[in-house]
Amino acid sequence: MTYHRPLFIVLAAGIVALAVGTASSPLWDEDEPRFAAIARAMVETGDWVVPMFNGQLAVDKPVLMHWCMAACMSVFGTNEFAARLPSMIAAIVTALAVLRIGTRFFDPLVGMIAALAWLGTLLVGIEAHAATPDAILTALCSWAVVLVAEVILGTAATARSGDSGAGSEVVDAGLPRLSVGRAAGIGLLLGLAVVCKGPIGFVGPLAVLAPWAWWVAIDRRAAASPSGSWRTRVFSAAIPAVVDVIRSLRPVVLTLAAIATAAPWYVAVWQRTNGAWIEGFFFVHNVGRFMAPMEKHGGGLWYHPVTLLVCFYPWSCFLPLSLVLATWRVWRRTIPAALVPAVGLILVWFAVWVGGFSVAATKLPNYVLPAYPAAALLVAWVSIDAARRAAATGRWPHPRWVAFGLGGLVFGGIATSVTVIVAARFGAAGGESAAIVGMVPLVGAFICWRLSATARPLEAVNAFAVTSLLFTALAVGPGSTIIGRANTIPAFVQSLDESAPSGARLGTFTIASPNIVFYAENPVHQIVRDDVDDAVAFLSSSPDAVLLIPEQKLRLIESRLPAGHGIIGRTRPLFRPHDVVAIGRVPPSDRTAGSGEVPR
Repeated sequence: MTYHRPLFIVLAAGIVALAVGTASSPLWDEDEPRFAAIARAMVETGDWVVPMFNGQLAVDKPVLMHWCMAACMSVFGTNEFAARLPSMIAAIVTALAVLRIGTRFFDPLVGMIAALAWLGTLLVGIEAHAATPDAILTALCSWAVVLVAEVILGTAATARSGDSGAGSEVVDAGLPRLSVGRAAGIGLLLGLAVVCKGPIGFVGPLAVLAPWAWWVAIDRRAAASPSGSWRTRVFSAAIPAVVDVIRSLRPVVLTLAAIATAAPWYVAVWQRTNGAWIEGFFFVHNVGRFMAPMEKHGGGLWYHPVTLLVCFYPWSCFLPLSLVLATWRVWRRTIPAALVPAVGLILVWFAVWVGGFSVAATKLPNYVLPAYPAAALLVAWVSIDAARRAAATGRWPHPRWVAFGLGGLVFGGIATSVTVIVAARFGAAGGESAAIVGMVPLVGAFICWRLSATARPLEAVNAFAVTSLLFTALAVGPGSTIIGRANTIPAFVQSLDESAPSGARLGTFTIASPNIVFYAENPVHQIVRDDVDDAVAFLSSSPDAVLLIPEQKLRLIESRLPAGHGIIGRTRPLFRPHDVVAIGRVPPSDRTAGSGEVPR
């Protein structure tokens, strides 16, 4: 299989899967509408330096993501598609990185299956259609790792790919050395990652590459040593290997290039905000998130390993086996010597991101998305290797694990359908039809089993890849659209805006939903505490003023409403036990009929 055919398959499958998953559903959660509103403000004001949300300084994320969204909004308009397009592009870019490293370190089939596995996991499908920075960060970090690793493993990698080894300089008896140009290019990627999500964009990839390169350098020096026990040779090689790593990675060039890329914006935003953005971002959203849970997003050390079983589905059915087998084979050296450092890189890549964020106090599943390319490479390599052995011997090398994996695929499909039905009963009314998405894993598991039983193991792996793509695309596309109809706030806010000639002046009383800010045409006056005087003053400030308030809070202000004001609309937010009511000026005809007005 040549490289061009897998490239075409990955691009075609990725574009189709992402297109199926691209639905015009409203922005979800708190992050999507917040980040999209910041990007919209950049387009409207022309200020692309200081991120602003609803007229206030936004310090939670740097601006690369907002720049990408704002650029798309400038072309496609201010809508959900434009806000999510950068993440879709980033998912494809990461798939190409996975394809490249899988092809160079293993072979084109492993690279292709790994790229399809990346695109076909649940969290990747979600993040590829989310107006958030995680897919962009993962693309930048993945390519940084790939561009370094293929130089360090240049001998084995270029022998498979036919590459001449450009981008490296040979260091005698040590590691190949990055060329100055390649090191600067990698530093550029790391600098962009810092502008995307802060210091983790620089620290994360180097935390993968430095210890791995050190291990490779030790291993090579120990293997080349003529005498002594293996342990003695390893210890004697440890310090010289540090020098090898420093010479190979060119950390000064990397760092200077990263600083030259990231510093201009950081300096500009520091000057424009008198240091307020820098202080809020670094001390609150970096140190603060690491030291203590923020926004109730906490969890124990097992949080990320457990959530991976759900978020890496369907391929999580084989991830534990892949981790165990890969670790064992590297430790026992039961694979070809050329593959040991390649598999070792993937294991370090996975362990650094998952382990690093496991010790952080604040936890969310998307924090470890940069580990997913490594996980995809692991499951692809183990799956293809097992399928080839099965084709040669007529028997799967780990038949119980195969059965367990297909059983997990079935269980996940059933759990998906049950979850959708339960969600429909508890708020997502009308979403029951999305439960049919859970049938895809069941059908896929049956096809994989039949292909395995008829001695077509490689076709079974291909069928699993197709199943994962189809399930993920339908789950985050049509499936989420059906459930998203129950997310009534965006349409409700837009209807209130349309009721006023120049758009309603919206205010919120103890509601801090970014959805309201994004879907409102004008800035939203947010009353965070139970400040009744502020609420009354806002309603009295303009005939177009409309106040959104939780129904259970209505009693606090109903006796003090200005004359002629009352309830002009209500809606039930998704998964909330109470309505949100809109208080505004009631038309005279409705007032005389006694409709809509709050009794005072």
